[in-house]
Amino acid sequence: MTLGQFATALGVAPRWVLNALTRLKVPRRYDEPLARRLALARVIAEATRSALPEAFELAGRALAEAEPHDMWRHESGDGAIVLSVDMPRFFTGYGARLARAMNEYGERQRGRVGRRKSAVTRAKEYGVDTTLLESALRRTPQQRTSRLGEDMRLVREMRRRAR
Repeated sequence: MTLGQFATALGVAPRWVLNALTRLKVPRRYDEPLARRLALARVIAEATRSALPEAFELAGRALAEAEPHDMWRHESGDGAIVLSVDMPRFFTGYGARLARAMNEYGERQRGRVGRRKSAVTRAKEYGVDTTLLESALRRTPQQRTSRLGEDMRLVREMRRRAR
């Protein structure tokens, strides 16, 4: 799972994920169990207006203790405050975002888009006749060297006759 997919599964921007993982002092491993826990922690933190580290701890407990098809309840020490999480509703929303992240999310391609064509191909498309170059490249290095020697003798002879 990439950072972009991880953020899509949580329904947040990638920068939020990086900041949250740094604040929670969690290694940056983008896997599904961490995404699930962080998604629930985000919901709890927003609903209760609590700090993310406390919500992250509660989310870990909720995922460990709750049945996926039941409500999860957490009561304060004196029973005055009760936190209820509708786990089926959470898993439905999270599952939809995760499916979208894994199936539809495409990472932006870095660098040049597409494979760059060779110089010879680009020259042919531009209209340059490359047949002489191709025929020269078919020869062995020894054949090319002897051909160069013959051409140099021809040039010397032409210069001598031009005087």
